[in-house]
Amino acid sequence: MARPGPGRVIAAGVTATAALLALIHLPPHVQPSPPRTTPSASTADTTELARLATDYLQQRADMLTAARPTVEAASGRLRATPAMAARARSELTALAEKGRQYEGVDGGYTRARVDVEVTGADVTDRTATLRLTDHTRLYFSSTPQEAEGDAPDCEESALPRTMTFARGADGGWLLSSDRAEVTGGPLPTTEVAEVIHAGGHPAH
Repeated sequence: MARPGPGRVIAAGVTATAALLALIHLPPHVQPSPPRTTPSASTADTTELARLATDYLQQRADMLTAARPTVEAASGRLRATPAMAARARSELTALAEKGRQYEGVDGGYTRARVDVEVTGADVTDRTATLRLTDHTRLYFSSTPQEAEGDAPDCEESALPRTMTFARGADGGWLLSSDRAEVTGGPLPTTEVAEVIHAGGHPAH
């Protein structure tokens, strides 16, 4: 990379000196405007929010499997606001029932895996918004014959979501809403129709 010539160095020095003198001679009642700030997310905040989102989505997916925990155990592991905790409990109950129905039809799912890809985050002192893609795999219960064939071993979905969080009394983040962006086609197995667009309230 070419180094700047002497003329550019001198001009830069003069400009910097002029700017410094201008600040020194400002009248006492005139101060430079503070820099404008926009909400941003630190690496630590984004990592923590992504972890909470993954835990929440994993709990939901697990309810569809034969290894599902109880609704009480699953909801007890979530960090959420009271309104969101009530909604999550309702969804976990509905997903567990859906999982039992699938088991009766074709054996259902044995396990689930959720991976989260963060696509954006905005964080302030008290609130945060996380945009992500929810990649979920639900593994089928298959016979040895099916396992040896060409049948897929899992059902996969990739669903954009927007989650919001609020600071709790202890300073930690609490999930306050979850919105899945479903634009058409069949509803992913991990979703509950009546709350798919909810931010704490059923969709109509």
